[in-house]
Amino acid sequence: MYIYIHIYIYVCVCVWVNISVFRLPPWTSYYIPTPLQVPREPDGVTWMGNDYFATADEGDFIGGSRGFTIFTAQGDIVYTSGNMLEHLNVRVGHYPEYRSGNKGAEPENCFYGVFGGEKLLFINMERANTVAVFNVDDPANPVYQQILATAVGPEGGIAIPGRNAFVVASEVDSRGDGIRSSLNIYQRDAQTAAYPSLVSLNREGLSVPIPWSAMSGLGAGAGNTLYAIEDSYYNKNRIFTIDTSSQPAVLTKETRIMDTGGVFAAFTPQGGFDADDLAAMINDDMSVNIDGEGVAMFTLDGNDVWVVASEGAGNSGDTSRPVEKLNFLFFVGMDGVIVKVATLPEALNLNQLRYGFEGVAPWGEKLVVAFQRAWPGGDAGARLGIYSPADDSWEFVFYPLDTVESQNGGWVGLSDISPLGNGAFAVLERDNASGPDAAIKRVYTIDLSSMTDGGNITKVLHTDLMPLLQSTGGLVAEKVEGLAVVNGMAFIMNDNDGVDDNSGETNLFKFAWN
Repeated sequence: MYIYIHIYIYVCVCVWVNISVFRLPPWTSYYIPTPLQVPREPDGVTWMGNDYFATADEGDFIGGSRGFTIFTAQGDIVYTSGNMLEHLNVRVGHYPEYRSGNKGAEPENCFYGVFGGEKLLFINMERANTVAVFNVDDPANPVYQQILATAVGPEGGIAIPGRNAFVVASEVDSRGDGIRSSLNIYQRDAQTAAYPSLVSLNREGLSVPIPWSAMSGLGAGAGNTLYAIEDSYYNKNRIFTIDTSSQPAVLTKETRIMDTGGVFAAFTPQGGFDADDLAAMINDDMSVNIDGEGVAMFTLDGNDVWVVASEGAGNSGDTSRPVEKLNFLFFVGMDGVIVKVATLPEALNLNQLRYGFEGVAPWGEKLVVAFQRAWPGGDAGARLGIYSPADDSWEFVFYPLDTVESQNGGWVGLSDISPLGNGAFAVLERDNASGPDAAIKRVYTIDLSSMTDGGNITKVLHTDLMPLLQSTGGLVAEKVEGLAVVNGMAFIMNDNDGVDDNSGETNLFKFAWN
């Protein structure tokens, strides 16, 4: 009984000191605490046997520690995690950038259990929607084991060694955002961890991981290489290089898209898109603020380039949501510098619907661009635009979208396109529903070898992705947005919306293509 009373008094004193010393008045807003002055702000605590206890340190007030700490029963610190949890979430795409100034990943709670003689500590992170698992056989030297993806807002939990299980309760429920509150149940076994499926290396020359999230398109490279593009979430865009030869796949390189040559800045505004809109898409450092939704390798004037399909923003003639971006194709050199920009014919830009470019694929000396949804004016389906860089010309065909099947209604659209050779393509089609509402996540094949401008095309179902997406036991993602078929394998990846109103879970699935 004495130990429990002693610890209670110790924690209360710490909280009082934090409030009285570190909650500073407004005129001290530029005060920066030293590492020794950063408060721990424990939000959860668990005993680790009789001799140690651990706290999950939330990081609310000035620069809070955002980690976890292990103490002796007498209150002496034997371990503190520093910035390790933040970096861990960055590496697996779960870091909530919008929370950087307030709690970050936000360690919320901690739990302890002895599984088969192995002492394990679980740290819930409320904003990253993850649980980090550590071996604490030696409390002074925890060893990271794995990270678990949860639904949104993991709060409570319990370790159940007798059932080889760990359970987390995630509190956030918002059907409109595709989020449902849930219990997340995990079983310990000897198999290789299925998650994460993608991790990043450290940034070149630095000891911090390449940050990534909000992946919205895939393209095939040589051998085991894929390329991915991030969307508009971070207001600066990069192309990522991914090595798929290992499990998990490894994000090895980031290439920032830049307009240092002024190619985009020289674009002539049109179709309701004005000079201010153009200026807003070019940052002060000459990086660009586009909405990358598709990426592909292409040969332009004898040089290898990336082509990035950037989706437009706003609707023509809609004063409540005016046009702010057109749909663009950006031709980007291997150094990240834009070398050519293309957009739709002006008459089509003047009829823009915000559901525009979603994927791009090479077809010999041309490119095929998938529009997400049918545009106003009698479109028979989602457009596929066939663009010729040689003469800046366009042709169009119409793709028949599936009818809505979700129990929650919504819409159905295209997400990506990948070449199969000889004019054949794989097309990713999905609804805008997630979890138990999701119904349509499918890959179809089409043949454009005999297409005619303005004609309708047919499609053939190749793969219903729902069983694959449900195989994780987690929430089926809404935005299944990346597709690449290469070397007899198909790769599928979802967009996690930058961990904003989203669990943050990103799965890079692969399956044999036949």
